[in-house]
Amino acid sequence: MALGGLIVLSRVPLQDSLGANTPFLLGWPGMILAAFLGGFWPAIVITVLSIAVAQWALNAAGAAPLGPGAIAIYAAFGLLFAAAGGMRKRGLRRAKIAADRLADIQSRMIQVSRLNAVGEMAGSLAHELNQPLTAIANYLNAAEQLLGRDEVSPARVSELVRKAADQAVRAGQIVARVRASVDRGEIATAEESASGMVQEAVEVALGADVRDGLTVRYDVDRGDDRVMADRIQVQQVMLNLVRNAAEAMEGCPSRELQIVTRAIDPGFVQISVADTGPGVSPELSDRLFQPFVSGKVGGMGVGLSISRSIIEAHGGRMWVEGNADGGATFNFTLKRSQAEV
Repeated sequence: MALGGLIVLSRVPLQDSLGANTPFLLGWPGMILAAFLGGFWPAIVITVLSIAVAQWALNAAGAAPLGPGAIAIYAAFGLLFAAAGGMRKRGLRRAKIAADRLADIQSRMIQVSRLNAVGEMAGSLAHELNQPLTAIANYLNAAEQLLGRDEVSPARVSELVRKAADQAVRAGQIVARVRASVDRGEIATAEESASGMVQEAVEVALGADVRDGLTVRYDVDRGDDRVMADRIQVQQVMLNLVRNAAEAMEGCPSRELQIVTRAIDPGFVQISVADTGPGVSPELSDRLFQPFVSGKVGGMGVGLSISRSIIEAHGGRMWVEGNADGGATFNFTLKRSQAEV
């Protein structure tokens, strides 16, 4: 408004050269500028000031003052410009409020996204560390029981302690893998034997307590099973699937676990874990791989979601099928190494 008033008042020093001519010479630009920059009320003030300066210029030159009609016309234009300026100001205010609100929503969404990511990472880490820590406890408990016997086999105790140490190393590798995935968002693949990874994971997953009464059958193709995989992550998937299968078969008259690996086209190896448990309902199978959806009472619902994410990061896929004679089969694929294709 101050700039508009300055423009209007600059007509006064020009009075000697202009006289009664163009009394509104600088009133129009001052009024438009006030409306554009200031809005409604600054434009009204500058309109009134312009009329006053015009009347002064006419009186100073000895000319007839503005009549009511001229004043009304000029005031009408001033009101029009003021209304337009007010609408522009309100629009700018609304746009700023909307932009601030959007920025606030985006900030909250980013915060929620980060919290979800942290929560998912914590759930993933807790779930994956549970496997080797449980194995360590099982191996050490077995070693303690052997030491309590009259005849102790040092070789057997040494083997159990070595296996417990291997699982402690595995736990450290899991933490390193999670940290690496956060830092780089990548997986470190190498050529591995699918059957070797599978059998090692099954041995770790099925401790003495879990294996009691459980029959494990292998149908593996050792001659055509070279895959590109992050060994630790894929074994975590197998640990999860095998433990889920063993828990699903608790209390069942037949407890048989079948592990199958076979090469399929084009360029993949399929690994299957089949059980003789109650199976998965069709309603649940469609949602089973979603986060926080579990088929177990008290389950966290993160294991299968994490497992599928790991397999998809390897370029494979994971799915579940119902068995004709009961139970369920969980399948996933891994890319074959170039040497095998």
